[in-house]
Amino acid sequence: MNRVLALFLTSLVVSACDGGDTSPVHGGGERSQRLSGTYEAAQRCNGLGPVAVDFTARAQGSNYFLLVRGQGPEPVYAAVDRLEVPPSWNDEQTEIETTGDGVSLHQWHARLTKEAGWLKDGEGHAQLPDDARIAFDADENRFFFMPPVCESETPSPERVFRHRQPRLVLHDLNVALAGERDRLYRDAGQRYSEQRRAYQGGSGAEGVTAGHDDRNRHLLNVAALMKADAERKVPELAGLVAEHRPGKAAAAERYKKELPAYLRAMARAHARWYIDAAEIRLDWFNGTYPDGEAAIQEGMAELESAYLLLAEQ
Repeated sequence: MNRVLALFLTSLVVSACDGGDTSPVHGGGERSQRLSGTYEAAQRCNGLGPVAVDFTARAQGSNYFLLVRGQGPEPVYAAVDRLEVPPSWNDEQTEIETTGDGVSLHQWHARLTKEAGWLKDGEGHAQLPDDARIAFDADENRFFFMPPVCESETPSPERVFRHRQPRLVLHDLNVALAGERDRLYRDAGQRYSEQRRAYQGGSGAEGVTAGHDDRNRHLLNVAALMKADAERKVPELAGLVAEHRPGKAAAAERYKKELPAYLRAMARAHARWYIDAAEIRLDWFNGTYPDGEAAIQEGMAELESAYLLLAEQ
């Protein structure tokens, strides 16, 4: 472990000599002991290339809102509404693990509403790991994913996440939508609980029910919930999308260009909430329940269309 961390520190020195920005965070000149703002890496361990990651501290301890933008030719987005980066502890649980130079090890854990969908983009590709260990150098405001996420024990300069300015153009919108996503999923949970009780049985206002074994009907009912959200719930977000459009022309143009990729990922995560709650495996769809399977696919498509319409408001 010490060898890995020593190599990490060496990579920071090398990258600084290669022109890396080691200036303090703007805004009073103070360097935060917590991740704050946007960080960039030239390469990710999964081979996806450059990425920018935007951290916004939540009120709860070491929790963050997280927004991820893949920096390829076409933007791809993913987001998490509760990322925990608490310190890792040693075997005696008496002190935070650090090197002699003061670089701390932390545990990165994305706690999502239902599953890891928000760390995947609109096409389902994971943009960052759900669980990992990072080495955070607070003095230089940089971090690096530790093995086994990054296979090599040598943290190359390209894989070091360095603080940058300014924040991502969708930062404010993402934070504003986090509360709305929570409300959407809580409402969805209440509606889905009725469908689940009808399918699996359970106690309710009318007493105990036995449920039924019609999987096709269950899929149709879940798809109806998705379609209802697309029709009634998603359009309610239009005001926030319009409200957070930047005032300056250049930033507003970037906002407009980036928005569809972000909304596509949001639609996928919304659909995945229902899919996971209902214990549906899309890769098992093979025509066994033709009406229900087709309805689920239609529900996913309607959610995506409803979210993309927000970009046109």
